Amino acid sequence: MVVDSLAVDKNQIVAVGNRLVHDPDFRAYSRMDLKGLTIIPGLVDAHTHFYWLAKSLSQVSLDGIESSDKALARIESFARGLSRNRWVVGGGLFPEGFSKRIDPDRFMLDEVTSGRPAFIFYKDTHTAWVNSRALEVAGINTKTPDPPGGRIERLPDGSPSGLLREAPAYLSLFRSIPELSRGDMDKCYRQALDLAYRKGVTGVHSFDGPDGFAYFVELAERDRLGLRINYYPPAATLHQMEKSRTRYGTGTEFFRIAGIKLFADGSLGSQTALCFHKYDGSRDNYGVEVTPVADMTRIIRRAARLGLPCAIHAIGDRGVANALDAFEAAKQPLRHRIEHLQLVRRKDLARVKRLGVVASMQPSHCPADIDMVRKYWSKRSANAYVFRSVLEKKIPLAFGSDAPIEPLDPLTGIAAAVRRARPGSRDVFHPEQRLYAAEALHAFTVGPAVACGQEHCRGYLLPGYPADFVVLNQNITRIAPVRIYDTEVLATVLDGVVRYCHQSLNW
Repeated sequence: MVVDSLAVDKNQIVAVGNRLVHDPDFRAYSRMDLKGLTIIPGLVDAHTHFYWLAKSLSQVSLDGIESSDKALARIESFARGLSRNRWVVGGGLFPEGFSKRIDPDRFMLDEVTSGRPAFIFYKDTHTAWVNSRALEVAGINTKTPDPPGGRIERLPDGSPSGLLREAPAYLSLFRSIPELSRGDMDKCYRQALDLAYRKGVTGVHSFDGPDGFAYFVELAERDRLGLRINYYPPAATLHQMEKSRTRYGTGTEFFRIAGIKLFADGSLGSQTALCFHKYDGSRDNYGVEVTPVADMTRIIRRAARLGLPCAIHAIGDRGVANALDAFEAAKQPLRHRIEHLQLVRRKDLARVKRLGVVASMQPSHCPADIDMVRKYWSKRSANAYVFRSVLEKKIPLAFGSDAPIEPLDPLTGIAAAVRRARPGSRDVFHPEQRLYAAEALHAFTVGPAVACGQEHCRGYLLPGYPADFVVLNQNITRIAPVRIYDTEVLATVLDGVVRYCHQSLNW
């Protein structure tokens, strides 16, 4: 429904309708004539790693790098600016996008890091590229076996190549990286907030580790969080949740515990997403089972004792099936979610619906992954990123970005769901799965509220709801899909406070 007036009292919407400017009940209200601009509910990203996004602003970014030589040159330049005791940390490496495909090794990093330990995430964060010094720190050598749920890539002589696949392989090393100073972390967080406001984001669902949890709790206690955050701590923290009796919904208006995160499998980019068929071009690679079904089932039951639903990362079709098997075996009818759901058998969509599971998907991954899907899942590509099929099954759909893996930018996500093609490209990936802009907008507003059990108080512009809204320069539901990319956020209002305002608005 489209109306022409919105009335706000302090931090709450009090009325929505037509010609409220002439209503005597609102005579004393201050007035702002937007002259035909569009107001939408505050945009909520249902899948981020917001703490990690903030930290990444202090690291070397390899996003968009087109060759290993250019990646190494950027790393070397970044390392020169570090003190001798600093690690070289970065992310965004995407060998699939190199003009000449190559998996890098530790010796390449050794040449440009001057003896410092180095840890570089692939774009999907399911593979870490590390140097020899970092392997020494971790104690990983020729005799180190692959951990359950992870893989240490090796050179012909059996020594580690410098590529560590999945968290069980790299997590101990990752935890060895020194933390930022509090001052540096606060600076990065303020930059991340500014980015969010400029993109119209008033809330996120964040999937970070214990460090992120502690940081957010402290900010929330000082009322300095700056976003509405629904938090999903990792399964490894369940014992802490049990000890503190932290239940579903614990928190404040700005920080709330909404569930537990766990992993069924890996990712497409690292070829570790768990599939029923082997990856095209591989001898016997079906992906990695990060958490077996029996273990996931036990975690779901433990979390349910605290009223906590589970959000299971599942990208390959077998990973999705395993997550559904675990939900079904656990018999805990909570607001469970599958994160990503990138490849799914059609018969398993019916199970998603029957079990009441939310599909938490990231439309920006679709155009970014077109080439990889065709390369590795060619015959099954029709089962990838099935947004339309999800809606036709009446499965709750929540959209996110997976930031910082993809940019925190819901409008670009909406355009990706509508077009299913890269900006400027006519190469549409399975156009039958496209959404209308209004449907994609719903998945970035109401969808996240449904996913975390807050549809009764979030996601809409309705009386009694918080004054979280965004001003756009055009109505994205009434323009050509290609023009969505050009839409500008002119203002972002969170809790009745203007957090960002374009100079063209005199607020």
